[in-house]
Amino acid sequence: MEKSTNLRAHAGRILSALILLCSFTATPHLAQAQTSEGPETVFLIAFQDDASEDEKSAALAMLGLTPRRWLAHANVVQATSQQDGAVFASHVLETVAPYVAYIEPDVVVTGALTPNDPAFNTQGNVYGQTIVKALQGWDIYTGGADGIIAVLDTGINLEHPEFAGRILPGYDFINDDDDPVDDHGHGTHVAGIAAAALNNGAGAAGVCPQCAILPVKVLDSGNKGTWGTVAAGIYYAVDQGARVINLSLGATASSRTLEKAIQYAKEHDVIVVAAAGNAASETPFYPAALPYVIAVGATTDQDVLWPLSNVGEYIDLTAPGHRIYSTFRNPEYAYMSGTSMATPFVSGLAGLLVSFNPAWTRDEIFQLMTVNADDLGATGKDKQYGFGRINVHRTLVAANGGVDGSEPTEPPTDGPEPPTVPQPLDATVSIYLPLITQK
Repeated sequence: MEKSTNLRAHAGRILSALILLCSFTATPHLAQAQTSEGPETVFLIAFQDDASEDEKSAALAMLGLTPRRWLAHANVVQATSQQDGAVFASHVLETVAPYVAYIEPDVVVTGALTPNDPAFNTQGNVYGQTIVKALQGWDIYTGGADGIIAVLDTGINLEHPEFAGRILPGYDFINDDDDPVDDHGHGTHVAGIAAAALNNGAGAAGVCPQCAILPVKVLDSGNKGTWGTVAAGIYYAVDQGARVINLSLGATASSRTLEKAIQYAKEHDVIVVAAAGNAASETPFYPAALPYVIAVGATTDQDVLWPLSNVGEYIDLTAPGHRIYSTFRNPEYAYMSGTSMATPFVSGLAGLLVSFNPAWTRDEIFQLMTVNADDLGATGKDKQYGFGRINVHRTLVAANGGVDGSEPTEPPTDGPEPPTVPQPLDATVSIYLPLITQK
């Protein structure tokens, strides 16, 4: 089928971009999936909006790629090549250029944790909840079913008693089935920090102990996935009604396909919270470093920055992340450390707020969390702590119109008036960054 004159006018520029990106051999940055036939190199291909199904199939055939998963929201296909090193001939790229917007490698991402001794004891099991003053906050509110937190991770131990009655039907994008069981432990640990049960006589409690949990498996048994599986999980979580998405994972290379998925979450006013990474580095870690995403660093039981936590201008908040005691796959409880563990503290607080007043927007909730954080480090927002370490109690007091737990009241039907969200200084400043210089 002949394309429009306008589309053909852009073919040269598209071809140049494709040649620059695609005339390479595979590197460790590419996703390598082991199969019985050998390693697969995985790509994400975005098609032009007016490309027909026949043109898409023909383009994939000419590129020698086999479709693995379609991301219909973004008009993107996750496709594989059986070649260990993928080199596309220039005449092939020229042929497919009118139909293809971009091709990018499907970068490997990992859960952002540093494992610690899995044996548990009773000392310090709830230091994180204590430091963020969750116990005092629960005198005000403990969450509700409206606070759906999607945990995009290795899955969840669906039989764990800490989650009884609060796990929603989810999906496994690693094995392409509806059984997102955890075969690693990372996802269950993260879910427990955000939403383990309160007053059930076992373990510890999550920050939002009555929030609903949507399990979305995007990491495999080795705690690894790709941007293709993560993007698919984001679209799924948004479409399933999640109000908060927890991404305790990432990589130092971003992806246009990932960014499209984050934009989809933004368009639906879904809160996205992501780990800042564990390399003690200022190198941006994605998706945390993307605009709109709430980036979370980690602190210790001494309420100082965890030495391995990444830093940078993109850090928004911090939370406890060193030696955190939470639910696990086997045994039922374990310790882990990392910004992976800090992230669900923030997601749990977001879950409390969205269930307290479902009408509040993402920006209003972000403002509540940042204004009421404990300002550690330099005054105001800084590269180490962002706006500070979260304070669950102070945030819920503010959400409750200044009424503390000593005078418990049921949250009003419509909630208190939402906080004022400052406007950005100019069009280049992300709307979610409040103009705060002092606490």
